[in-house]
Amino acid sequence: MHSHNESAFNAKIDAALKRVRTILDNTRNPQSAADVPHRYDDKYLLAEFLTRVSIASLLQCLGNIGLSSEALDQLRDWAQTRSVTIRLKAQEDCRYLREETRTVDSANQIVTETRSFLGTKSKTEKIVTTVVEHFWGFDFKYALVAFQGSSDDNAITLLERSGSIEIKTGAKVTPIPKTVVRPAMDVNITWLLSHIDAESRASFVIDRTQPSCHTPRRNEQIDQALQAFEELASWCAQVRSYFLAELFPVQQDHGLDLAAIRDADIFVPVLPLLEGATGTGEQDLLPLGYMQAFLGEEQRSLTSKCLDLAKVFPRDATVITAVEAGLVVILLHASQVCRHFADGVDYIEGMLRDQLIAAIGKEVTPAEFTSYMDFHARKLVKPAYRPQPFSHAVRRPDHDPEGAVSLEVAAAGSMTDPISTLVAWSAATRPMTFALDASTRVSFLGDRFLHAWISHQFSGASPLALSLVARARQFSSFILLVGRIASMDVFEPKFGIIVQNKDVLKIPLMLEQIPTPKEFRDAIASLSPEQQRFAKAFRGMQLESTLFGVCVIQIKPQLEKLLKLPPDSLTKEIKLTQELLYLMSEYQIPSDLLSYDGPAESASVDKLGRVKEYVARMQEMIDLSKARQIEEARERESFRLAEANQTRLPPPAQSASYPSAPPSYAPMPMGGPPMFSGSAPPPRSAPARPSAAPPPPQAAVAPPPPPVAPPPESPRSATRTEQHMAPQSSSIDGDPVDYTK
Repeated sequence: MHSHNESAFNAKIDAALKRVRTILDNTRNPQSAADVPHRYDDKYLLAEFLTRVSIASLLQCLGNIGLSSEALDQLRDWAQTRSVTIRLKAQEDCRYLREETRTVDSANQIVTETRSFLGTKSKTEKIVTTVVEHFWGFDFKYALVAFQGSSDDNAITLLERSGSIEIKTGAKVTPIPKTVVRPAMDVNITWLLSHIDAESRASFVIDRTQPSCHTPRRNEQIDQALQAFEELASWCAQVRSYFLAELFPVQQDHGLDLAAIRDADIFVPVLPLLEGATGTGEQDLLPLGYMQAFLGEEQRSLTSKCLDLAKVFPRDATVITAVEAGLVVILLHASQVCRHFADGVDYIEGMLRDQLIAAIGKEVTPAEFTSYMDFHARKLVKPAYRPQPFSHAVRRPDHDPEGAVSLEVAAAGSMTDPISTLVAWSAATRPMTFALDASTRVSFLGDRFLHAWISHQFSGASPLALSLVARARQFSSFILLVGRIASMDVFEPKFGIIVQNKDVLKIPLMLEQIPTPKEFRDAIASLSPEQQRFAKAFRGMQLESTLFGVCVIQIKPQLEKLLKLPPDSLTKEIKLTQELLYLMSEYQIPSDLLSYDGPAESASVDKLGRVKEYVARMQEMIDLSKARQIEEARERESFRLAEANQTRLPPPAQSASYPSAPPSYAPMPMGGPPMFSGSAPPPRSAPARPSAAPPPPQAAVAPPPPPVAPPPESPRSATRTEQHMAPQSSSIDGDPVDYTK
């Protein structure tokens, strides 16, 4: 895919203008199209001029390869009925020729002198290497042919050549495969031949009456030309790669200057130039002399380049000759012609865009185009039918708003604004329902608004970031449900939330577009009858059940009905309203425990007082439950800490290690009994219970464990003295340790 680089192409135009002024007469004043005042129709004429020059230039390249005028007429006749293709066929063969053996003398010599009574003798020695060389014959042949249809039996040969060289190797291993038949490299030139008239002149016109014709660049004829030139440029690159990367490397040590194979000196006639004002009156902006002069200079420079290549490369049976070098240069130039054409038509489109931006003073974005449409809607549409911002206040009659719900779009570099929609309002004549669960359904009435939104977007631009925004005021709340309208009286909520106390909820919306009716008909035209029926039924479901819906439920009126209170009773009871919402949302308190259950004719104040009393009782019960849970948690923590303090003491050691040592006593931690030296301390018991008396020292055994005491009420930390007198464990080698030290 071609990408247009405007600055690089402008540099090419400036460089080409210096050469163009040497080609044309002094009476001509060629300038870049952007620098010449012209009309809109002149842009179409310039696009047609670039296309005709490109066609003529490519035919001229084929003529330099080997396409004669008679062969061109034959190809043009073929193109009227069937497609015409140019194909490169190539084949290489490698065969073994002979083996040669030669000796190679070493450059170093060894001289040995021998002295005796008879005199001095010298002997010279050198190393002689025997080299075995294998010679291979490399044969190649290729042909450029043009044929009609799919068979090349009756093809017209444009260029054909064969040759042979010898390849030398040190081992009897074939350097390349014995036979290689290259895949055919084809390019369709039917479009190129169909735009040549009977006199072999390029003919091209843009049909401006077609609905698909938008600009000199964006129309069906230019798109077809771009596709044909892109295929031709790709074929030129493929053939060029075969010669430079596959065929030429076979010939080693050729000593030829391959850098001479370039097309920088060849003139490219595809230039978006117009005739500037010369002061001699009104003149044609696109003189016919431009085309003839440009093509003549191209042919002259191409011929000159081929003559220069003939001086550098030989004309023999080897691989790299003047024929191959000239062919590669022509292919390079043809690729440049195709690239210049694509840049030229993109240059016209960019010039048109720059002129429009200069006229407006800025680049128009989708948000600004939406403002432009809103401006005209205010001027042309009656107030009852004008698009309105999607922003609705959540309020009761004769009350201040409790919040707002809006659909906002974030444009690049600007603040978010509500979208403008066409609105149809109607009062509810029958209730709609939605399901809370499988067995509970809620019916609701209220105002209903149907919105239609026209989204303005530019091709290639990022999609609009649409968001549903809900805002609540202080001490206000409402329920927001988001879902879809399944039928005339069924709403299917997907998500719900309570918006309260200055909350700002922003939900990004990712919308999906379904095909238009025409796109849908075109898509199912080739399907089976069963598939068409399924597609139509599925589309019907999409049209009926994909309507986006937002339902807003005010909480205070529903609470008043639920608690059997008069209307507007909770309007100024802010604390009571917050407590009711907290109890119902956090603890799921049934409404029967909070609603008024007295006489219906009681005063409003009495009903509110009864509800407040129920709320206070419920909060008192919740506080008691919290206190009991806290106490239970404290008891569990006390038990855990008590169990953690009952650690296992070291095992008893043998008393034979110190038979004469006097018994030494050490106080037990936590007030336990004393222990003997050479015996393990008994298990620790609770401090509140007395421990058993220790056995006599001669026993040298551990006392029996005392009964397990109940866990203490609270953990007690050891004092500094107890920590200092804590028993020590036995040593690693098993010897007892004196716990008093």
